[in-house]
Amino acid sequence: MYPKKKTPAERGQMIFMIVCLSFLLGTVGGAVAANLAGRSGEETLVRFLQEHLTAGGDSSFWFTFWKYMKYDLLIWAGGWLSMGVFISGCICLFRGISLGFTAAMLMASYGGKGVWLTILGILPQNLLLIPAYVAMTTVAVYYLFAWGEEGTRKGASKREKRRRQTEYCILLAASVLPIVVASGVEVGLIPAFMAYLA
Repeated sequence: MYPKKKTPAERGQMIFMIVCLSFLLGTVGGAVAANLAGRSGEETLVRFLQEHLTAGGDSSFWFTFWKYMKYDLLIWAGGWLSMGVFISGCICLFRGISLGFTAAMLMASYGGKGVWLTILGILPQNLLLIPAYVAMTTVAVYYLFAWGEEGTRKGASKREKRRRQTEYCILLAASVLPIVVASGVEVGLIPAFMAYLA
């Protein structure tokens, strides 16, 4: 007997779990790398924070928005390419590694204050960015498999292909909203938090 073919919902859930697991592993890997970086890594981060994070609102909204939006666009673009699983997955993994590394380095460099720096300086915007990136990676991988199925299916009409492509573009547009809000939080609120902790 042939194994039962997964429904679209089951496939989506499986992809989502794999993406979440890879992001979590990336975050843990970043934290481990921060602990291995030693004193030189801590000194570099301290200098960076003194120059940028505590400067208070030097970055414009559009600069911050583009900083985050480019990752979303790259993940989305991976959904159109044959090597898209690798591209989208690596970008999502990189975001996990960088988040884990930064949070762990803050805590190692500043001790108790580092915990508050992480909670107030990194967590607020990432509560919006992480779900956006994880969701977009899941969608990119899901639709990548959908394009492959349509290519091998004789009955797939051009109308159905266009419908799927439109859906995929609409989902990209939907992912912009949390990035806009996260950028506003980083530009509008984080400098005030940092000034409070300084």
